[in-house]
Amino acid sequence: MKAAFYSGVSGLMAYQEALNTIGNNVANVNTIGYKAQTTSFQDLLYTDMYVNTETNPLTGHGVKAVNLGISAGQAALIRTDGELDFAIDGDGWFAVERGGERQYTRNGSFSIGLEGNRAYLVAADGAYVLDSQGRRIYCDSSDIKENFASGALCERIGVFQFANPEGLEPVSATSYVPTTVSGAPAAAGSGKVISGFLEQSGVVLTDEMTRMIAAQRAYQISARLIQVADENEQTINGLGK
Repeated sequence: MKAAFYSGVSGLMAYQEALNTIGNNVANVNTIGYKAQTTSFQDLLYTDMYVNTETNPLTGHGVKAVNLGISAGQAALIRTDGELDFAIDGDGWFAVERGGERQYTRNGSFSIGLEGNRAYLVAADGAYVLDSQGRRIYCDSSDIKENFASGALCERIGVFQFANPEGLEPVSATSYVPTTVSGAPAAAGSGKVISGFLEQSGVVLTDEMTRMIAAQRAYQISARLIQVADENEQTINGLGK
């Protein structure tokens, strides 16, 4: 009966994690540049059943949830006509410097931040937008209109590419950092920066609702397994009375 309890409990934990991921995706269905996170499942360890057969049968001990990364495909672009709104048409990521760390995003809702007599191109939270050399994009505050015109910025904003962008690790709703799975960034993105557009969330609501129903059913089955195992345990304990 212990194996049944272990399987049931591991199922509750795994499918609860899947539901949390789905809930986070649904909550960000309108977040610019958001990439849906994905979850899969793996078997836990198997052990011998200790029976006298040549086939040496094994019994499993449940399931665990595995985060597979993000769905990095391009989402629909929406026209805003904003002078500091940018989107990447094709593959690639914007680079931003946040707290001394370089991160990557598809959220091109930028603005201008002033520091002394310099103006910087920054993300919505104040992170510095970088060029293809990893440098901050700035100009003298007296030259903002000329240097920060949309057409000029399209040429200055860096676009970076990854061998496996699905392996990027989320650090916020729309920012990501490289991993060994994603590979290192290369300043050779094939995507083209266009102004006056933003990339919508990559969440497909119908897909998320389908996954939610499947995860809820699996969660219910895991709970039922624990209940049945408990009932069987009570029955066995009562046989000797």
